[in-house]
Amino acid sequence: LMKDGFDGLPVEFMGLDPNGVKFPRGIRKLKSLRTLGVVNIDAGSSIIEDLQYLTDLRKLRVTGLNKKNYVKFFWAIAKHKCLESLLMRAEGEPGFYGCLDDLSSPPKNLQSLKLYGNLVKLPKWIHGLKDLVKLELGSSRILEHNDDIQSLGKLPNLAILRLLKESFVGKEVRFVFHREAFPSLVVLKMDLVPNLESVKFEEGATPKLELLQFRSSITQPAVGLFSGLASLPNLKEFILQNCNSKDLVEDLRCQLARNQNQNRPVLKTFQT
Repeated sequence: LMKDGFDGLPVEFMGLDPNGVKFPRGIRKLKSLRTLGVVNIDAGSSIIEDLQYLTDLRKLRVTGLNKKNYVKFFWAIAKHKCLESLLMRAEGEPGFYGCLDDLSSPPKNLQSLKLYGNLVKLPKWIHGLKDLVKLELGSSRILEHNDDIQSLGKLPNLAILRLLKESFVGKEVRFVFHREAFPSLVVLKMDLVPNLESVKFEEGATPKLELLQFRSSITQPAVGLFSGLASLPNLKEFILQNCNSKDLVEDLRCQLARNQNQNRPVLKTFQT
């Protein structure tokens, strides 16, 4: 039972209702169910109680998470050893703030985690998800830019990182990818990060990165917004979306031209 977009896109991008489906009582009887979502768990306690019996779930997507129901929800999925993909959406304010830190025992086999809603800071348990391959954040409004990026950089198997609209916020947002950080990262997407000042790749960072995608409405000169692109040994493509800064485009082209990758990375620009 799925109610989501295609290719992992959030439902609002596909023109569907993001509030999820309200399920009738008795869904606990479907014990062989492996995929379920998007479920509105704010519709009543019965669906949360039913979730604890669906221990064969591989993929779960829920919306309506809040301070009134998050303890029961985490308790319901605590024994889901088969769960590999989890999407959680919190509507409005305060969103996830003050909720997710209480998850002391997250599903240990998670490979994909998507969080849409106000976080302010990443919960510590995310840093222990050693099998995590894909992480997507949207409207999380994280303030601790440097500390959280460094912590994520230690995840050994993280291959896809998508930072969607307002995932990080602040007066001056700076990302530094340090040496040996993100050893398995292949795809990095940054989408409309407000007040982004710089993105720096140090020598030896993200050694497997192949695709870097950046979407922003920058119009002012932005030379130096990205640095270190020449040192990325496996970079194949930089996709720049909705950017009207000719200076940034030229700067990116110059950096990519200095890259020593045998298949020299290309810059693609387009408007949507």
